[in-house]
Order: sequence, then structure tokens, then C-alpha cells
Amino acid sequence: MTSAVSCSRLRQIQSLLRDGGSTAPDAILCSLGIDSRYNEGCTELANYLFFGLYKQTLLDVEQDLPEEVLDDVIVLIKANSVHLYCNPVNYGYLLPYVSHWRNLHLHCMTETEYEDEEAAEEFKISSFVSMVQDCRRIGVPYSSQGHIQKFDMFMVEKWPIIQAFALEGIGAGGFFTMKYKLWGTYTRLDPVSLEHLFTEELVGFEKQWNNFFSAMDRESHLSIPELSEAQAGEYFRIYFSHGLISSNITDTSKSRQPFTLFGNHSSKAEMESYCFTFPSEGHQVRNTGPQGTNAKHMILQCVSPTGPLACARTYFFGTAHIPYLGKPTTEVSVCLVLRN
Repeated sequence: MTSAVSCSRLRQIQSLLRDGGSTAPDAILCSLGIDSRYNEGCTELANYLFFGLYKQTLLDVEQDLPEEVLDDVIVLIKANSVHLYCNPVNYGYLLPYVSHWRNLHLHCMTETEYEDEEAAEEFKISSFVSMVQDCRRIGVPYSSQGHIQKFDMFMVEKWPIIQAFALEGIGAGGFFTMKYKLWGTYTRLDPVSLEHLFTEELVGFEKQWNNFFSAMDRESHLSIPELSEAQAGEYFRIYFSHGLISSNITDTSKSRQPFTLFGNHSSKAEMESYCFTFPSEGHQVRNTGPQGTNAKHMILQCVSPTGPLACARTYFFGTAHIPYLGKPTTEVSVCLVLRN
């Protein structure tokens, strides 16, 4: 992480406010921990701004820092400024990520002041009121990419920090909610995300292709014709299915799914109607060629479930071309060798 990349990520978020026209909110609220009932969308935004700090387990934190102390954070992003509430304990963890942000307004007590729990809670509420006092409309990152939820305004209004906002004598009264998507911003490549793509995601992606080729090498020339699309694409399918649990990809188009299709079954129409969760056991190498003969080729696609990586290739079973030698030739049998 560098200050340049950190500032770039913040500007990407702020651009949604500056370039959104009359429909854009005045600010985007990111409240962590119990104050937002552990909202996944807020956690996802915090991980984008703080480079995965809240993906770490407590074992990864240098000191014995309780989760409720580390999560005691409220960020309000405006078009030209940022308000950050934190406590004197987690301040040191957040400082490397925010010290270079322009127009940063920090709301933080001293260690002595923070020892009084009641005073600390009142300070948090008054800080939040101060943050939002000139905002008429607040954007909330309600859903995460991996867990899309139907927006419920009343659930947001039940967040402890929002309820405190309406307390008589402390808050300004009333409630405010709206849905706002940030996912397109998260997927933009910068030096940090590019490094993660090469050092982590690409390694797992390549492994799936190696597993596929190893499995094909174990097949004999007698077993290849009995191979089904479901069997051949098993590694790609399992890799994709398991990864969807923590997926950051919201594209649900047909191009974002793995597939393995043989011979005549690899037409455009078949690809458009294909569903990786129901692979074909009946389409085999031996019956997907012309007039139900052996297939001469197959098309494969492997897709990363947690990133933008995808690769589709065409492979031929042995030699698909039958040269004309001036006399009738026999059909070439299916062999094990795969060629591009």
C-alpha cells in the first residue's frame, strides 16, 4: 500500500458523489461493528479503503486488540472531505491508511478521556451528529458483492448509531437512508489489486488448468471416448462453485461461468443455454461428433470466482484434419494428445 494508491481509492469513491449529478447523495456512510449491526456492505467498503484490514483475524493483529475496539470506526465520505471517528486504541492501525487523505476531519478522544465509557459513547454520538449536520441525503453501502440483499430502509434505521442520531437532546432528529452501489469502483485495477491478482488469484487459476491436463493425461485412448462433459469440467466447476461463497464478482452473464463442451454440442446456441450447475453426463466424446460419431474438438472455459480472470480455449482430440491423398481414407481415431 502506498499513499498514492490510497488517495486514488478515496478519490474513486468521492467521484461517485461529484459526478452523480442531482441524484448523488451528499455523503457515503461507512459504519463498522455493532453500530451498523455488522453490515457487510460497510465492511466491504472499509476493506477497500483500508486494504483488507478488516479481513484479518485477531491473530493477524500485532497486539491483543478486541474486535469491538478495532471495529469502533465511522467514516463519512463527502465529495471534498472525509470525517473519521475512531478511538485512541485503533487509531494507530488506521493512521497509515488515512494520514495522507486531503481534508481529513478526525474525531478521536485521548486515552484518558476514552477510559470513561459513558463519556466515550456520548463523544461518538456527538461526533456523528457533527459529521452529518450539513447532509440531506446519505448513501449507505447496504449490500456486499458476495451477499446481495434486498434493501430494507427500516433495517438501517435500527442501526444503533442511526437510532442514537434521533435521541432527543443529542441527535438532530429524523432518519435518513438510501441505497448506493460502489461495486464498480472496487473492481478497478490499481497497483495493489494488480499485485494481488498476480500473486494470489492467478496462482489458483493456473492450478485448475494444471489439474485438468493432469486428469486428461491419466485417460487412455480407450477411455477418452467415454469421457463426458461433466467429468472433463469437474475441476473448473468445483473451483468456481466453492469460490462463489466469497465472490467479488457481480456479473452473472453466461460469459462469467465455466463450461466444457464437446463437438457439435459446442455451438453458440448451446453455450448461451448452458448452466454449469447442471453439466451433461450424456454428452460424451464418442457421441458428439458428426452424425453421432467421435467428437474432434472441445471448448473449455475456466473462470475465477473471486476476480476478473477468465480463459477460454479450444482443443482437438488428436488430428482433426484428414488430408486428401487421392484415394479414400479411413476415419482418424480419437487419441489422447491435446493440441491447441
